[in-house]
Amino acid sequence: MVLAHLAGIKVFATGGLGGVHRGGENSMDISADLTELGRTPVAVISSGCKSFLDIPRTLEYLETQGVGVGTFADGREGKIDFPAFWTRESGIQSPTVIYNEREAAAIIFAQSSLGLSSGLLFANPILSQHSIAKSQMDSVIEQAILEAEKSAAVGNDNTPFILAKIRELTGGQTVTANRALIESNVIRGTKVACELVKLEGQSEQTPDR
Repeated sequence: MVLAHLAGIKVFATGGLGGVHRGGENSMDISADLTELGRTPVAVISSGCKSFLDIPRTLEYLETQGVGVGTFADGREGKIDFPAFWTRESGIQSPTVIYNEREAAAIIFAQSSLGLSSGLLFANPILSQHSIAKSQMDSVIEQAILEAEKSAAVGNDNTPFILAKIRELTGGQTVTANRALIESNVIRGTKVACELVKLEGQSEQTPDR
């Protein structure tokens, strides 16, 4: 994020964001991504945060850091869940719903115009055909976390252990999903960046009053 900002890149597409780990209220295990996004004015496009993290606390922490969070509706109406990486639904309502790339670009443009130093997170749910059922992932994650605790995989060893165990328990489904969501996020991010360039061009052509 820092390098993107220094290079003048305003839209940054990635797979997933870090977050507050389960039990983070005691361990204070919070990914540095969240703090960095709170002080770096870039818009991150990701498929939410990893499913095994504490999504409600992650969203609360982002709010505390002044990060605006929204989820692309992706053709849906009404209330939308913040995605859980490999799964479209998390059971946690998104703070804001974004209906298209132009709307996302307009938010970035407005934030930039105001000179705010915090970033934005636009969650792009994994495509339906690649999404793993929430019930399946919940069961897999519970088992993976339990095995991590038994193996004393803590600190820097925790996330790699859990990811490897989830890959094993899903028979590699998460690897396929990872590839699909990264591609989808890059496509979405590219469209948002194009819309942002259009808005910036229109602004330059509008005479000051």
